This record gives sequence, structure tokens and C-alpha cells, in this order.
Amino acid sequence: MSLPLPEQFTEYFSNHSKTDVKNLLITAESIFESETTNLNKAKKKVGQITGNLLTDPSSNYRRLTRFFNLPEKRKLVKSIMMIVCCMLDGKEKIKYLTLDGTSWHLGDKKIHLLTLSIVYGGVSIPIWWEELDKSGISNFSERKKVIREASKFLNLSGLTLLADREYIGREWFNYLRNKKIEFVIRLKKKIYQDEINEGCGDNKSEDICQNARYSKLEYMAKHHRYRRNGVSKQFKILGKIYTFVILKNPKENAKEELLYFISTLKDKREITKIYPIRWTIESCFKHLKSNGFRLEEINMKDSEKIMLMMGIVVFLYTLCVVEGIKQLKKSKPSDYKKYKDGKIFLTVSIFKKGLDHLNLRFRNLSSFIQFLRSELAGNKMLFLQNVQ
Repeated sequence: MSLPLPEQFTEYFSNHSKTDVKNLLITAESIFESETTNLNKAKKKVGQITGNLLTDPSSNYRRLTRFFNLPEKRKLVKSIMMIVCCMLDGKEKIKYLTLDGTSWHLGDKKIHLLTLSIVYGGVSIPIWWEELDKSGISNFSERKKVIREASKFLNLSGLTLLADREYIGREWFNYLRNKKIEFVIRLKKKIYQDEINEGCGDNKSEDICQNARYSKLEYMAKHHRYRRNGVSKQFKILGKIYTFVILKNPKENAKEELLYFISTLKDKREITKIYPIRWTIESCFKHLKSNGFRLEEINMKDSEKIMLMMGIVVFLYTLCVVEGIKQLKKSKPSDYKKYKDGKIFLTVSIFKKGLDHLNLRFRNLSSFIQFLRSELAGNKMLFLQNVQ
């Protein structure tokens, strides 16, 4: 099938032939239509997409698998991510980053994707990841690599990183500060207790929290007076000032009564208010792995191929999120559900709303290309950098 590719699309693939780019689109739409990363299942959609219905399924499967044998896969992933950034046209202000890992087993291999995302329109969208090929948590070098790679094409300065308890460490904190990335990170109980106790103020201070020791702060956090915003105290690690916050867990009958945070921000109200946004990356993983494109069904063990597959899935996921945000602006009262506690949530997620709408629009490669052409027209992410 000979179809002109969108110039806005191909300009970011200067290191790859038009045939490779077209095969990228065929592979991406095959995954979209079949809703799985298992190429043996996705092959069934290739004939419909290309218009060659008489092609043998085994030939379609070889076409898909050959695509993942291309050299310089990381350059291809970076080009894909430039397209993703172009689709995020700056209308939604970016304030937050989320960092987390997602993992599963493929036979005897442990797939572990350490993933950095931006929060766009209330949804986490991955901007870089590394396949760690190991069990256990990431180390400082691996996290630094993710930040470094993302920084090559996105300006992360001034954004606030939200992360869970395993993403701590003195070197890590200093690295983020040097990158001018603010952060709010949850802590385990008693982590940095000595530094927090040493950070006690003098008796002349009017701030009772600044004079309090760790145990006293815990006692205060349980009091109804501090239930909404918690208690906070400034302290130092390697000479740099941080804010320590303890908040009573708002969940009833929670296993952990208190929540602990460390941040470069100063206002405890802001810290406790924005941290729940971190949960958006968990929702993202759910959509990528089981509620959308079934990333866990991938049938490849090579780390570089997994990196590329993640890039394709993120590309499709972003298309759905952007479309979902557009559809949300046309929403009706029935699109929301109000719970007894007064909280209001969407009945269908932004991702699923976009996925359902795009399912009606994509029929073949031609319709897919036409959609991309219209989607990319004039779009340019405000903090887009040059790919290295």
C-alpha cells in the first residue's frame, strides 16, 4: 500500500527509511486494533490494515517481528517520544512528574520498567523508561539515567517529582536539586529520624513543630487539629534544607496510621495536597498492562525490543489520552459519579473514553495516517528539546 506519510511525522525519523516508518505505523495500528502486544495475535489485523487480505498470516507475523529487529532501536524510541511530545500541544500546563516501576515475569525473565511520566490533563504519560532486567528496586544510577535521557528532549526544570517510598537517597535528592527538579517523596517510618531530631530549633522559636522531636511530631499528627494538613518541620541532609511532613492517613482503618513525606517544597498544605497525584502513574500502568494494550502479553525477552514495544504502546496510549481529553470537554452530567463522601469521579476514564472513540475512527492504515496528519498539524510542545 503506497500512502504519503505526514511530513510532521517523518521529520523526526531522519535516521530511518520511510519503509521503516510505515512499518512502525502498521505495527502500532495492529497492536491498537488487537489490543495486545502479542504479535502472534496482532498479525491477524495486518491484512485489514494494509488492505492485503489475501496475505498469509505467517507473512504478516514475519513482517511484525522483522520490525523489532531494526538496528538503533533507542533512536527510534526517541523519535517516537518526540511525536508524543508534539501531540501534547501545551494547552494543558505541565507541573508534575511521576516516577515508578512496573514489573512482571515472562518465563524465567523478570521485566522491570522504571518509568518517568509527566502529568498531563490529570493523566500520567510516560516520557522515558529503562528496562532494568532485574528484580528488586532501582538504584541511583538507573534513576539518574532515566532523568538524563528524558532531559535530552524535555525541559524538566521547575517541575515537581512525585514518588513512592523506595525512591529515596541522599545522592538522589542532591541530583534532583541540581537538576532544579522539586520533589515530594513518601518515606518509610523512622527514615532520617536522626537528622530530623538534630534539626530541632532553639527554645526561642515560636514554631512548636520546629522544636519538636520525631516522636513528638508523630503524637501531634494524630491530633484532630492537624488531621487535615499534618505537621511539618525543616531539617537538613548534607547541608541542604528539606521539609518533613507527617499526616494522619485519611483512609479509615488503614494499616498505616501515619504517612511520612520529604520535600523540597516548604508548604505542608501543598505537599499533602499534591502527593495523591502520584497515583496517576498506577492508573497508567493498569491501562498499559491489562486495561488497554496488554503490555504483559509481550512475547519478546530482549530488553531493547521491550524498550521499543513500550514506546509504541505509549504512543498509542497518548493518542487515546489526548482524544479522551477532547471528548471530556463535551461531557454530560451522566459522565460523572458522585460518591457518599462528596467526591466526584468519571464513570469512564479519560484513556478509555479516548480509546472507545478512536476505535470508531481507525479502520485501516489510510485512516490512521489521516488522523495523525490532523493531530500533528501545528502542534509543538512548549518544552520540546533537540534529540541527541
